[in-house]
Amino acid sequence: MRDSVARARAELRQRVGEHLDEGETLRAAVWIARDSGLPLISRITPWKGAATPRKQLDGTAAELDRHLPDHTAAAALALTEARLLLMLDGPPLAPVWQCPRAALATATATDPEGQLTLHFTDGSRVTVVAPFAHLANDW
Repeated sequence: MRDSVARARAELRQRVGEHLDEGETLRAAVWIARDSGLPLISRITPWKGAATPRKQLDGTAAELDRHLPDHTAAAALALTEARLLLMLDGPPLAPVWQCPRAALATATATDPEGQLTLHFTDGSRVTVVAPFAHLANDW
């Protein structure tokens, strides 16, 4: 399993690298998805409960959230020394959103939940599903 994860991470880093500016260095890249709002139990059993209502976002977090695809699709999130980028998956990755690296205050990955919470300097934050984000130590 570790080998397949390592190969997938290397492939993502290569695909993201094609969109970086001359001299820009990739620090981290992970596949992410919008949180479905469903409790963990409903994702692993046939439980028929309701989804948690989505939290109203503001600031930079809201800008990022507006560009996230539906929870059934993946996107790539990449961090360089200069910027944070969101790219939609497709035959090539397609950059759809970015902000200056300085706008990202912290990022916290949780395992085993597989979530990544991005805290921005304007006080806003957004949580996305990000399996294996805890393996990318450079957030």
